[in-house]
Amino acid sequence: MTLDRSRLLDHIERMEDAAQQATDFVIGLDKSQFLTDPKSQMAVSMALVILGEAVTRILKLHPHIAEDHPEIPWMKIKSMRNLVAHDYFELEFEVVWKTVHEDLPQLLSQLRALRQIRAQGE
Repeated sequence: MTLDRSRLLDHIERMEDAAQQATDFVIGLDKSQFLTDPKSQMAVSMALVILGEAVTRILKLHPHIAEDHPEIPWMKIKSMRNLVAHDYFELEFEVVWKTVHEDLPQLLSQLRALRQIRAQGE
């Protein structure tokens, strides 16, 4: 395996880990509990920043990956990272809750498939 592909796989794994952590942080919480729990909000927010950072690095290393894999919302993930990192006080935690419950499970499946494809040498 080339160093370039190895780095790509590392960043995909970081994305996967961060997405999984974000979902794990809300296990056992309902929406109202999450919306009133700053510790969980900050934990999920940091996981979203890490997820977005990994995307930024992937897009820098492999600028065509977004075209090759349009099923993954690369720019939305990066935009969410920017919102969390730069406009945290404007962040709508209802949107974060929805992201964790509706978008991240699908993203996790997509990332697992992408990691398999890339590991096989696409």
